[in-house]
Amino acid sequence: MTSAQRHEMNSPAVSAARARGRLHRWGLLVLLGLPALGLSELAAHLYSRQRTPDFDAWREVKAPLEAMRQPGDLVVVAPAWADPAARRALGDALMPLRDAARPDESRYAAAVEISVLGQRAEELAGFREEARQEHGRFVLRRLVNPSPARVVYDFVDHVAPASADARVTDPPAACRWNPRARIAAGGLGGHPTFPAERFECPGGPFFNVGVTVIADEEFRPRRCIWSHPPRDGEIVTRFRDVPLGSVIRGHAGMYWIIERERRGAPVTLSVRVNGETVGEATHHDGDGWAAFEFPLAAHAGAAKAEVEFAVRSADYTHRHYCFEADTR
Repeated sequence: MTSAQRHEMNSPAVSAARARGRLHRWGLLVLLGLPALGLSELAAHLYSRQRTPDFDAWREVKAPLEAMRQPGDLVVVAPAWADPAARRALGDALMPLRDAARPDESRYAAAVEISVLGQRAEELAGFREEARQEHGRFVLRRLVNPSPARVVYDFVDHVAPASADARVTDPPAACRWNPRARIAAGGLGGHPTFPAERFECPGGPFFNVGVTVIADEEFRPRRCIWSHPPRDGEIVTRFRDVPLGSVIRGHAGMYWIIERERRGAPVTLSVRVNGETVGEATHHDGDGWAAFEFPLAAHAGAAKAEVEFAVRSADYTHRHYCFEADTR
């Protein structure tokens, strides 16, 4: 290359052209890089949103939940399998046992749904959304029940000598109230926990009447009245001075490990008001947590009634039966 050619290549015009070329190339890189950067940020955001929160992450939602939740609101987690993690982090004040092991959602005027992974609680499908907030991987929604039930009397809340007694019929014998009974838990694959306060009936520890929590066939907790049928006759729980609504409504089921075996005898629950049978519900293995409802006809609206729940089965073997009921 001659000195003239070298001089020409180093001229201001050529240098300016080179600078414009470099700027053009950098501009292209920036233009191409911005979408890629945006896509990478979007991917990171989606990954974060789709990643299951660990135990500690649930604590992040406690303060927003306390601010949104109103007294009496139910707290529901979607998906349902994340519920134990939420209860561990949020505590009994926000998710008490009676709510976590509820029979259904019909009595609640409102609920706050905590959603992760884009999931929704199917049981709240009929509720109307009133408020919504996003907090990282969590979405909080306050949902209003358009027609909450008015419960007049919850039988599960009154299993105690002040309101109730229990007996077996064949041979006839009273079940003795024990407020300090030995708590008995069956462990993995065993029976549900028998509580410290219960009516103890003849025949052994399985024959008692008390409030416990079973895992139903879908492994959801259900707070209910344990009422294993005896070998012969019925096990009867009687409630006194009950104010009545227009129906007696409830659910019944078996402990999951028994329900899934599909080999036990049916269990029948008879409901009597002032000695008159108002309805019967027969549970077959596989029915799951099954609802029943009996109109009270002439008994509706009574201020003080005697209500009996009698449980029987042709074969009492492994009949881990539990029911809940209210009048509304």
